[in-house]
Amino acid sequence: MHNNQRSADWGVIFDLDGTMVCNTSYHRQAWFELCKRHNIPMDTDLYYQKVHARSNDKIVPNLLGDGVSQAFIQQIEDEKETLYRKIYKPFMKPNPGLLPLLDALKTSNIPCGAATNSPRDNVDFVLDGLNLRPYFKSVFYRDLVKHGKPDPQLLLKTAEGLGLPPQRCILFEDSASGFKAARAAQMPYIVITAGADPAELKEAADAAAIIEDFSDVSLDWLAAVRIKTKRQHKSA
Repeated sequence: MHNNQRSADWGVIFDLDGTMVCNTSYHRQAWFELCKRHNIPMDTDLYYQKVHARSNDKIVPNLLGDGVSQAFIQQIEDEKETLYRKIYKPFMKPNPGLLPLLDALKTSNIPCGAATNSPRDNVDFVLDGLNLRPYFKSVFYRDLVKHGKPDPQLLLKTAEGLGLPPQRCILFEDSASGFKAARAAQMPYIVITAGADPAELKEAADAAAIIEDFSDVSLDWLAAVRIKTKRQHKSA
């Protein structure tokens, strides 16, 4: 019955890593292990300078420098992501409240999208591993755009896939690169802090809301946040 209803005139877009799932520490563990295997310098400072919240096409040249072949870059990327999936698989689960929220959005015919800097294999790993794919009408990942976040392309393409302008979408995000992408796309965003780097929250001064996870996110609350951001946009 609900599926015969018209879709709402607004939508919700979710980042994946650190937002739908709390997997940031597993990505970090995989990068440290990979760098150890290949004798690539790595410590906490270098991780945040060269790796954290970046897509692989930026990370690998950051770590290896110029002059390495594209084939070796691809080998490193594939090795790291395979390692990450092996490490994370036994612990993979959705962030608290995500599934009830997705169910509520689906029941109310509010379209959902996913926009992530992750490569396709990692997206499939999470969306199919947790049976989340049926909830998403539009899914865009790093392989499908020329530039990842903080460029707004991923968000704009995902909104387009929902048939909506970016201003009519609300984004759930956890990283500074995502906040910047949302700002560039003129898309209101809500910060999920469960897996976020606290230092990056200073980049979220214009967030519509900052919450730990999805536990207390109801459709009424989300609609109220949307109305608030619409008013702010009109008055700006």
